Amino acid sequence: MRSWVVLLLCLIASAHAAAQQGMTRAEFYSKLESYFDRELIADLDDSFAGDDYRFYSWDAGDFSGDGNYDLACAVRRARDNSRRMYVYLFADIDGFLTRIAVKEYRFIELPLEVGVTIRYGVCYITEKLQQYDWRITGYRFDGIALVEVAAYRTQRIGSYTLEQTLSYPQLRKYERWSQTRSGNVVLERRLSVVPIYPRGFLPGHGFQRRAVLTSVDYVERGAFYWSGPQDCSMSLAGAYDSNYLYLAIEVRDDELVVGTCDSCPADRLELWFDLYAADSVLPSIALRREKRGVSLRQQPDAPLVGIGLQLGNFQTVSPNLRLMASDSSMLTRLRMRAMADVLAHAEKNATGYVLRVRIPWLFLASQFLPPFQHPVPIGVLIRITDIDNEFRPEEATLFDNAMYQPGMISSEGEFLLMPVGQQFGSVEYVFLDRIVEQLRRRGF
Repeated sequence: MRSWVVLLLCLIASAHAAAQQGMTRAEFYSKLESYFDRELIADLDDSFAGDDYRFYSWDAGDFSGDGNYDLACAVRRARDNSRRMYVYLFADIDGFLTRIAVKEYRFIELPLEVGVTIRYGVCYITEKLQQYDWRITGYRFDGIALVEVAAYRTQRIGSYTLEQTLSYPQLRKYERWSQTRSGNVVLERRLSVVPIYPRGFLPGHGFQRRAVLTSVDYVERGAFYWSGPQDCSMSLAGAYDSNYLYLAIEVRDDELVVGTCDSCPADRLELWFDLYAADSVLPSIALRREKRGVSLRQQPDAPLVGIGLQLGNFQTVSPNLRLMASDSSMLTRLRMRAMADVLAHAEKNATGYVLRVRIPWLFLASQFLPPFQHPVPIGVLIRITDIDNEFRPEEATLFDNAMYQPGMISSEGEFLLMPVGQQFGSVEYVFLDRIVEQLRRRGF
């Protein structure tokens, strides 16, 4: 989180470096000569013809991964009386500074509220949304598309201040909640966010659908006995149709213990579902809306329902399933009938095993039934119990899909149920129009 604060300061300092009236094109070009040949600088004339442009923030660095300098700049038209700002992104492609994107923003008070910087192979764009509310978005150009790789947000909500970071390539989220007046941290969340797409849908280039969890942050218990990702870690993906939720959980485990009876120490999994229907206006399922504001969720708003899975022997014995609930009120006849429709298949591989589970929507709750009009988050805790020595079950490791804190339900992981036609993240295909035009010319 400290790196994001430093990045925000760099962005503000970069914007302050330009005068309030901005640099003229000639002044801007003169500064670029330290980074680019004049032939490359001349390529910018196609985008900035005339002297009607003022440049407020800029940076040169590599956000395309080819080792050459790229360019980002925040620009305003001199005669524009509105609060519009434009961020231009240029990449060095085959020796030409090629414009790959133009993005429109609006400032509130000063143009320097929109800024750019290039760090760690990513181009970051900052914008002030309102007082105490900032957003930083990171982009990387991979030669085909401009891919959103990171999003940082800080804002005040009620008596809390939220700092939220989302990594799209890794499908990980970090949230830090603190009391605004005192600055005391009341909750930290580190978790996986797994997009669940309609069955048969393949995400496009630049989008991720599988979360890989290997960090010690996700070890709930037994970190002393955990020797690394090869000992116990997991990757998650999922899909859905009108009747079922499908999960694919791949577990790395260097010592498989399947057990010889239902009560014997053995590797097992638990899937717990938090049936809280999150408020779509609030930025996190960690919050609940109340009459006088908002509060952080510590206890579940409704009892949890879950499925316990013992793996079987990967050959003749299928996984053993059992219905779990935090309260007997969840053991309804409808849910117990739906439990009979839950299927699980475990398959051993070179590094551990893969578990595939089919769960009927009737097992969960009606608010999660497709179709979805917008992405719907659902709290999920996936807990792996890893036994490496069946004669020492006290040395078990618990590995979760989040940095779970017992007694704090909002520290769980998340599934994001995606509507048809939507994808998690943002990818802009840079040369799509040219490709379509070429295909049309060739008769397609």
